[in-house]
Amino acid sequence: MKTFQLQFKFVFISVVVIFSMLLCVGWTAKRDVSLRDFLKELTVVNVKGNQTQSVVWLPFEFNVRAIGDDVKKQVDSPLKSYLIFMVTCSIDHGGSRTCDSWSQIQNRAFLKGISAAPLKPLTMVPVELSQKLEAIKTVVTEGGASAADSHMIIFDVNDPNGKALVDTAKRDKLTLVLEASDSFSKAQFTWHTPFDALIDAGTCSKCGEKIRAQWYYCPSCGNKL
Repeated sequence: MKTFQLQFKFVFISVVVIFSMLLCVGWTAKRDVSLRDFLKELTVVNVKGNQTQSVVWLPFEFNVRAIGDDVKKQVDSPLKSYLIFMVTCSIDHGGSRTCDSWSQIQNRAFLKGISAAPLKPLTMVPVELSQKLEAIKTVVTEGGASAADSHMIIFDVNDPNGKALVDTAKRDKLTLVLEASDSFSKAQFTWHTPFDALIDAGTCSKCGEKIRAQWYYCPSCGNKL
């Protein structure tokens, strides 16, 4: 697929930091990164009756590959300062469908952080992100008709206390919630890190079964990983 030919451009992010962490836990970074597989891992779909609500988390690691950003630009890339999600909320009316607008989704969305207060999205798209977001959306939607109904929801990468909401180089998780509205039910979307598309965790030291970096215990033998 044309838009995924960029998968052959290998971009290594924060090489020194990430690789030192990988060595500590026995993980290795995949040299061959498939954008198609990565996108599947980042997409969470919630279906209830005739409602379909889907969210694609677009982390920095995916975005730089999707738009073929130059490696030298990674250090100061504006993409690193935000958590970006592409959200689509649609209702099937049997032959036609209606979708939530950007403002309707904005009003419903929040991130679960370590603080008690829900973290709401930015009310305006940062100027330095505008062009990059359009390029990323084109890759994700392949420039199809669904692009018009898919909306970018953006959060600061840190909570109000300055703590990062998620660390993609460690075992961590991130949860986005869409509150209920007159048209849609409440929906929750959760992602776990590190990403399988980027990390090969190898095999269990006890039973030899293939494992994932996100796991704390081997599901085959119960060995602590």
